[in-house]
Amino acid sequence: MPVRIALATTCCLVVAAVLVLGRWRPPSRVPPRAGHSVTPASLSNKDCRDCHPDVWQEWERSGHSKAWANVNVQAAFRFFGYDRKCLSCHAAEPVQWDLSSDQPVSLRQEDRDSGVNCLTCHDLANDLGVAAVRHVAEAPCRPVQTVELSKSRICGACHDAIYDDWQASRYARENKSCQSCHMPTVGEAGRRGHVFLGGHDAATVRSGARMICRQEGDELVVAITNHATGHNFPGERHNRVLLIEVIQREETGKIALSRQTLVKGVTPFRGETTAEQIKAGATFEARFPVVDPPVEADVRLLYRLFPWYTDEQSLEVHRELIPLTAP
Repeated sequence: MPVRIALATTCCLVVAAVLVLGRWRPPSRVPPRAGHSVTPASLSNKDCRDCHPDVWQEWERSGHSKAWANVNVQAAFRFFGYDRKCLSCHAAEPVQWDLSSDQPVSLRQEDRDSGVNCLTCHDLANDLGVAAVRHVAEAPCRPVQTVELSKSRICGACHDAIYDDWQASRYARENKSCQSCHMPTVGEAGRRGHVFLGGHDAATVRSGARMICRQEGDELVVAITNHATGHNFPGERHNRVLLIEVIQREETGKIALSRQTLVKGVTPFRGETTAEQIKAGATFEARFPVVDPPVEADVRLLYRLFPWYTDEQSLEVHRELIPLTAP
C-alpha cells in the first residue's frame, strides 16, 4: 500500500508540473558561451532590444507588437468567442519549433502582452540559438542562418488562409514571398523592415486594388480590381469589411441616391469564404442606377479594420467624382 501511495503521489506531481510549466522544451544541446549571461534558453523578447534597437523600434510600431493587447483585438475575442486557434496566433509560441506541422501554433503561457514578438519568429527549438539571415558565432544569442526565415511558410503558420491564397496566386509561381511586400528592405544594409506593412497601413491597402468607374446606359458600373496583392483582397478573413458607396446629388446639392454595396462583409465566425473577397488578379463589379436627371456620382471604396467601425472610421481607399449623362 505505501508503494502505491508513493507512485500515485509521484504521478500527480508530474501532471501538476506539466500543467504549470506548459509546453516542455528539450534541454539545451549547446552549452552556454563563456562570458555571456544571456543564452538562448534564458532569452526574453526584451533582450533583443539591446543589440537590435532599430529593429525593436520598428517592431514596436507594428501590428505584431499589439496583436494581443490591442483593445480592438480583445473586443474581437469577446465578439467572436474565445476560439483557441485565434487566441494562439495573437500570442504564439515560437513557430520554428514545429514549422513542418499542420497543427495550429500553441498559445504561450507568458508575456502575452508582447503579442507576436521577436522570439515568435526567431527562436529555434532545442535551445540551438535564434534564426537569422547569417551565422554570428560571437553573438550571445547564437544566430543561426535559417532559410525558412525568408520563406512564406513561416508567415503561414498563423496567416494560414492568406498563405493558401498566396499559393494559388501568380506571386507564388514568381517566387514573390510574403516578405517581399510586407517586409521591404530598409537602410543601406538592405535588411528587412519589421513594421510588417499590411492591413493597418493605408498606403499598402491603397496600392493593392484599383477602382475604375464607367457609365453604361442607365447604370453606373464600379469595378474593383485586385491588381497588386499576392493574396485575396482584403486579406484577413474575419474582421475586415470592404464596401462601395455611391452618392448622387442634384444640382442643388440634395442627395438623389445614396447606396452602399458590400464587397466583403462579416458572416458568423469561421463561416466566411473566399467568395467574399477579390482573388489575386480578379475584378469585382457593382452596378448602381443613374438617377434622372443625372448630375454626378461621388464614389468611395471604404475599408474597415473591424466590423463595428463607422463610415467615418473607415479608410477611404479610393474616391472619384463621376460626371453622369442622360442615357
